[in-house]
Amino acid sequence: MGRAIFEGGAPQQPPCFEDYDLNDNAIVGLWYWNVLNDRLYADTRMAALFNVDPLEAMRGTRCNVYVDGIHPADRDGVAQEIERCVQAAIDFHYEYRVVPATGERLISAFAQCHRTEEGRAGHYVGMAFDVTQQRSAEATTATSRVAGHVLQAYSIAKQITDEELKRKLKDVLIRLGMNLAAETRKRPI
Repeated sequence: MGRAIFEGGAPQQPPCFEDYDLNDNAIVGLWYWNVLNDRLYADTRMAALFNVDPLEAMRGTRCNVYVDGIHPADRDGVAQEIERCVQAAIDFHYEYRVVPATGERLISAFAQCHRTEEGRAGHYVGMAFDVTQQRSAEATTATSRVAGHVLQAYSIAKQITDEELKRKLKDVLIRLGMNLAAETRKRPI
């Protein structure tokens, strides 16, 4: 499976985030990044995680504004991975910490690269999962253990050229995220 190629380059407007169900506890944000213009559009939940003004997030801002919201110890690694993915015009996946007003969270971020006609990274469409609880010692459900293994497999699969395998692993991760959210809602607080 190839990546989408858009006539005349990447679209200029972000997707409509209202089309997605953000009431799911595991999915904590969606974003669209126009690489060519360096404009990153995000929903309000994503803005809160990165300490970005919600209006600025909806209007679009530079990617580095979000990188600045990443935990200082993780910031350089994330910036390097973003640069690597953009240069190679490949999908992005990385786990890192953020420190919103509600306290430190571990985020697993995925974004699909959409190339221009020239084969460069034109834009990314992504989502973030809050995996804090799943990574903690208390999270010992079968689903969380499977999710950990699939995340490891996906990280390794990024290095191979089998696009169908990578797509299927991403689909499995999304499904696992929804299952984890359902499990979280069923647990007593």
